[in-house]
Amino acid sequence: MKNLKININDEASSFVRIILFISLFSSSFIFFKYPFEFYFHYLLIIALTPIFLFRVGIPKFLLYGAFAVLIVGLINISFLNNSVFNFSKIFLGLLASIYFYYSLLFLKNFNVKLFFKIYCKLCFLVSFIGMIQVVSFLINFKYGFDYTWIFNKWGVIEGGIVGIRVNSILAEPSQLGIVLSPALFVSVRNLIKRKALYFKKWESLLIVIIVILTTSTIAYFGLLLSILINTKSFKLRYILVGLVISVFGFFVAYRNVNEFKLRVDAAKGLWIEENFDIVNTNNSSFVLYNNLHIAKQNLLSHPLFGTGLGSHEFAFKKFSLTKKLLNYRFEFNVKDGNSLFIRLCSETGLIGVILVIFFCIKNLIILKEQSENFEIKYIISNAIFILIILTLLRQGNYMLNGLPLMFLMYYYNNHQNQNQFY
Repeated sequence: MKNLKININDEASSFVRIILFISLFSSSFIFFKYPFEFYFHYLLIIALTPIFLFRVGIPKFLLYGAFAVLIVGLINISFLNNSVFNFSKIFLGLLASIYFYYSLLFLKNFNVKLFFKIYCKLCFLVSFIGMIQVVSFLINFKYGFDYTWIFNKWGVIEGGIVGIRVNSILAEPSQLGIVLSPALFVSVRNLIKRKALYFKKWESLLIVIIVILTTSTIAYFGLLLSILINTKSFKLRYILVGLVISVFGFFVAYRNVNEFKLRVDAAKGLWIEENFDIVNTNNSSFVLYNNLHIAKQNLLSHPLFGTGLGSHEFAFKKFSLTKKLLNYRFEFNVKDGNSLFIRLCSETGLIGVILVIFFCIKNLIILKEQSENFEIKYIISNAIFILIILTLLRQGNYMLNGLPLMFLMYYYNNHQNQNQFY
């Protein structure tokens, strides 16, 4: 097995780039939607997994984890909290995705630095396409900003700062903000510390600008975290200054960005006034409000282990406010809960949530040393940590845009740091 890893030559990096680009950034194209969404990168998993099984084998951690999840899933199916199909498609899909990305890392000697560098370069490419989208919109060149002629799970989202909310080749601006967050962290660090890690100065600026042009709240939160961590601004005086700036930015956005104003007004109507008029419920604020209610009720009913992978759809049908309070059909994010944290609460219970939180804290690298080698590990750790936080808040798909790879890189980066692996 060791000889296998040594024989993997540098030319394989180009193959890895292609695989990563397809698996991380092609979620805007699906071959079919029912009975489940079949993404383009699934073809790679199907084609390469048999080869990986022969050359890599099956890691023990995957077997143990799969067994535990399977037991919980089968118990909930027997109690009619889930269906065989819903559980199977998520269980097998997640299992295949984790194994696929683990095998890629294995065949490249778990070289997290290489994978992160490739990821950052691909993020720049996606950002550059985003800038083409902006320029094309401003000059009214349709085929340069409207990519529905290429992608079938994609759309133009008007509004924002320049008249269009940038989503590049991703389905939504929020997805773009989450995907770019590791590269954004590096870019902010480059600009603050006047460095050029992975990006030149203008490339770092471009990534920051594209994130701003998404006009996505979750993307802006990622930008805020990047600034705070890179400036070590967690002292009281910095937090106060940050709050003043944030409040100022809030009022500017509220007065000048209509979509932001609508969301704030809807959130106020739902969370404070408990007003379920159509103006407050026909938007993403109600999607979050509703899914939080569903997760809370499902968690109260099944506190320890939840109701199993893929069961949030069942919980939605049981606890959704749409049938109780609304006089019209409004069902979004039925399957993914609009947030990984919400979905974990519903499907894995307190045990699953605690394990994920423990995993994130245990593998986060805090800057202590000053060596260049350690600094890179620190940057990788914190960059991926921000992506995980944003995903927990806003994106509920376990496998979308290479999320299992991010978790694996996050773990192995810390593992190698503790063992001085590279």
